[in-house]
Amino acid sequence: MAQVADAPMGSGGTSGGGPSKRAPRGAACLNCRRRKMRCDGARPICGQCIRTNREIDCEYTDGPGPSPTQVLEEQIARLESRIRELEHPELVSPSVTLNPATNAAGRGQSPAGSSGTGGRSLLNRVATPDILSSAIMAAPVPVLSSDPLIEPPPDLVRNLVNAFLPHSASLSFFLHGPRFMQAMQQPNVDSRRAQLSPALLNTVYLWGAHLSTSNSLRAYESIFQVRATNALSSALRESQYSVINLIQAEVLIANYFFTMSRFLEGRYHCSAAVALALSCRLHKIRSSTDHGLGHAGTHHGEQIREYNLPPPRDAIEEGERMRGFWYVYTMDKSWAVAMGSPSHFNGAAQNGTHVDTPWPLESAQYEAGGFPPDYRNALTVFNFVNGGPAPPVVGRESQLTLRAKAATLFEKATALASEWSSSGIDRNGFYGRFVAMDGLIDRFIASLPPVDRSGSAEAALTSLVTHTLARVATIQLRSNFKNYDRMNDGKDFVAAQAAAMAIERAGITSTYVDPILAILWTAVCRVLIGEILRLPATQASSSRPTYAAVAASTTTAGPSTAGTPQRDAIRAMLDRVLAAMNRFRDTSPLMGMLHDGFVSVQGAL
Repeated sequence: MAQVADAPMGSGGTSGGGPSKRAPRGAACLNCRRRKMRCDGARPICGQCIRTNREIDCEYTDGPGPSPTQVLEEQIARLESRIRELEHPELVSPSVTLNPATNAAGRGQSPAGSSGTGGRSLLNRVATPDILSSAIMAAPVPVLSSDPLIEPPPDLVRNLVNAFLPHSASLSFFLHGPRFMQAMQQPNVDSRRAQLSPALLNTVYLWGAHLSTSNSLRAYESIFQVRATNALSSALRESQYSVINLIQAEVLIANYFFTMSRFLEGRYHCSAAVALALSCRLHKIRSSTDHGLGHAGTHHGEQIREYNLPPPRDAIEEGERMRGFWYVYTMDKSWAVAMGSPSHFNGAAQNGTHVDTPWPLESAQYEAGGFPPDYRNALTVFNFVNGGPAPPVVGRESQLTLRAKAATLFEKATALASEWSSSGIDRNGFYGRFVAMDGLIDRFIASLPPVDRSGSAEAALTSLVTHTLARVATIQLRSNFKNYDRMNDGKDFVAAQAAAMAIERAGITSTYVDPILAILWTAVCRVLIGEILRLPATQASSSRPTYAAVAASTTTAGPSTAGTPQRDAIRAMLDRVLAAMNRFRDTSPLMGMLHDGFVSVQGAL
């Protein structure tokens, strides 16, 4: 894929000035080592990182302890080891806990280093200055305790929650809204805390501060980030709060860090959400095959707790658990591709512990009673991917079901394409699997209801994410063999066009969207830029054809080479995607970072 990140400087390590002094061997900062740049070893921030605007990434490992990035990477390794134990406890002896003694995120540290993954990522760069947070940190900080147990003033709480609620669907908020608000409105603080954990409350306040249009409220963002991470670090060692509260808090804060382009922290909290979901067996709700009761053990004398949830009180509570699981699953699948790491749920399927939890219903369906009492299910994802028997659906498939399926296809298509470069691959066998996956994606896209702006704005955004995930699955399936005639059918370009047109159909009015769209639109932009470069660059046309005209002139057999008119129309599509990315830069530094990278490429076309 085309590079869109900042290009490294020349081998001399200069930036328009004289040559920089080279640090002694072994004394370079981590960022310069990763980028293979000449480092002068200046403390606390080297000259190379200052010149390339990467001050936040500059850190050294020769201090008295590990660097913040190393601490987070160690915590992620512990979480992933814990997830493997939960997936197949009969094969692995317990060795880690869910609550490491130290938590870099809990101390308010904010490294933004590399993802630490070895797979192919949709991101060319996973480290960027946290522009918005830096601006907030530079502003006068209001007086508010960093202790997450100390309740903020009631007026502040009310304003933060009101700023959060309109965007709750895009933030993967799965708790039952009316019950959440009923608990929030408890006049007695102790009554509220009995139902909502400080971790959940402070992540909601964090998002409210981040999304608020009031500068006075946004000034609280850095404080609530510290409070939220501290509360989560403590909550994993305690048991008085509902684990569903904690999963919701982990999902919210993972989305926050992904939005802020702080991928290592996002990955850490996403992994924590997966570990919690597996530990209370949310992937086995209403399973017809699972009879396990979980697994517990000790590590250096410390009990590793399993969350054996009691039966849900009613259909609404069961709905929270089901929807919570599928939001965690979807986040894991989507961001695994973005960061080039394997999905945690792939190992579960390969080791026989398949997802049996039924595809989720809409919240209103759980309010109406949910699934029948005797309803059981098995092999939910396996049957979808392999064409097994589809379970009966209560009405139309929910938006979360469609999104989870689209995320499955997105991840599976990427994983299949990555096999192409394997040595000794059977190309005929691979082509058979390619055709099967391509057909499954096509059938899924054909079954999707169109993006409709006539309903709520949040419903239109959710539909946009689903459509874009599915279209980018088509793109990803072809990402590794563009020049192989047998599979170079032009469908990636058709999919990119459809994704660009979906933005227009959605009629986006919100100020925030799910950050995974930044990753998906990156893939769309790369295809569009590649097609512009492929077409002949003749004299510019005075008019730009409409999207419909381009779609009509393009078939699944591949785009025509009509020349300038089509080239200009593709530029118009690229402009549409970049305009959407630019729209959200204030609430999503990730969008701004990727937008600016593509604008620099666009200017060179």
